[in-house]
Amino acid sequence: MSRWILSFLGAYVGQAVGTLALFGLVFLITRRWAARALEGRRIITRGSGSDRSQLFHEIGHTLVVFAVGTAQAMAVQTLHENGETKLIEGLGPWGLGGAIGAFVGLILFNDLWFYSVHRLLHSPFLYKHIHSVHHRSIDVNPFSSYSFHLIEAILVTGWVLPAAMFIPFPLPVLMFTQGVGLANNLMAHLGYELLPRWWVDVPILRWSNSATFHSMHHARFKGNYGLFLRVWDRLFGTELDQYEETFARAHPPKA
Repeated sequence: MSRWILSFLGAYVGQAVGTLALFGLVFLITRRWAARALEGRRIITRGSGSDRSQLFHEIGHTLVVFAVGTAQAMAVQTLHENGETKLIEGLGPWGLGGAIGAFVGLILFNDLWFYSVHRLLHSPFLYKHIHSVHHRSIDVNPFSSYSFHLIEAILVTGWVLPAAMFIPFPLPVLMFTQGVGLANNLMAHLGYELLPRWWVDVPILRWSNSATFHSMHHARFKGNYGLFLRVWDRLFGTELDQYEETFARAHPPKA
């Protein structure tokens, strides 16, 4: 038991230090060092997104979420070592093409899961007692990315363990998907739109999420529930109006 606790603490500290250092660097770039150059890219103009009480709130809840993530990763690792998962070492028999297909499938499944849980969390009771923790951040910043209630963190990532146990797909794909999720979550909570103006004009790219898409959710509290994609919000009629116009406003014309 003590060996497991030491392993958990080592993994937890490594994740916390590394991820918070990344968030801190991005925060300093966007909110301090390059704030003037990025001024026209700000999405929400009310609030500072860097109030001390907000930052303490976000970092505190983020540390709790990291504990959930570490425990989940260790559970998957232990089950895999004991032969109790369907995860495949390497790229598996399908090769690179199959791995790419598995990645796309995981992204779509993860996005639909998140969309469903996210809409559920906006029901009055769950919003008041759970999801309001995340929505305390209106003008978001990198530290908002994982500022969740403990129960929300468990619900949002609840698909990972069953998927690992019952669905045969390459282990590297799961790890890569988790890394993409981190990058996407950070992008969604920048508070600045760094994607180019033409992004929403390209047929495939325009279906992806953006910092503007998620910032609108924080500002208006309902709608734009998707994680990676706009697909489910468009399909179920929950996309907020004037998204593309708001995206365009975060791209001021050059002088």
